[in-house]
Amino acid sequence: MNYIGDKLKNLRQQLGLTQTEMAAGVISVSFYSKVERGLNDIGVNDFLEILKSHDVTPKEFFGDITSEENNEKKLNDLFDRFIKVATEDNDVEINKVIKDLDKIKIQTPSIKFTKLAAKLIANTHDKKAIRRLTSKQKNQIKKMIFQKDTDGNEYYRIVILANIIRIYSIEEATFLVKNIIRRYSNSGNLENKIEVALSVLMVNYVNWCIELGKFNFCYEPLNFLKKLPEKMDLAFAKILGLYFGDLVGNKNDEANEIRVILNKAGYSIFVDKIVK
Repeated sequence: MNYIGDKLKNLRQQLGLTQTEMAAGVISVSFYSKVERGLNDIGVNDFLEILKSHDVTPKEFFGDITSEENNEKKLNDLFDRFIKVATEDNDVEINKVIKDLDKIKIQTPSIKFTKLAAKLIANTHDKKAIRRLTSKQKNQIKKMIFQKDTDGNEYYRIVILANIIRIYSIEEATFLVKNIIRRYSNSGNLENKIEVALSVLMVNYVNWCIELGKFNFCYEPLNFLKKLPEKMDLAFAKILGLYFGDLVGNKNDEANEIRVILNKAGYSIFVDKIVK
């Protein structure tokens, strides 16, 4: 049984590394490749050095490395919690969630990107924070969002865009939103979390457009929002879509009725943040 080789391969895949990166210059790539296949035995010192190179302890390695599923569940729970506290502008809870993300072992690419997303949103989650960013910082964030490492997780990229859309000019944001609408308009059977992320993006973008008086920019995203499935997870965004539609259509009385209902339902934090 190729116990060590199989576990090294499993660890390497969790970390998202190539065999060259995993070998870390400790042993040759060809030798390492044979270790994974059970054709070579690796020395104790070389083995420990490889683990050290990737910040993995022997205890973590010989423990249940396949507990990645548990880590992923914890990761999703933390990120859902993070989105909630970020929306509420709760800086104390935002930092708590980021600290909890740091505690997750092993730091897979998914976990690393989630931490990046959380830290980006934490630093830009309100108008004041965004205004403090320099042009250079904004450009760095833009590059980070669309770097190659994010391609495998569209969900996180949409979530980030939804929360930091205002680092762009309204013209840049409109270009991005239109492209996303085109990409997903005819996509069937989307993951529920992607639908939710898309709904948040549309709501935040339309809210900004109305603030700027760009009513003509609102029709396409509002129509996209309306066509999303009738699910409970999307209900709040769809209600906001109706509210924005009333504002754009100059139906102020109907819009005020929705604000009253949302306030009565306990959504006063959100109501205070949306455009009137």
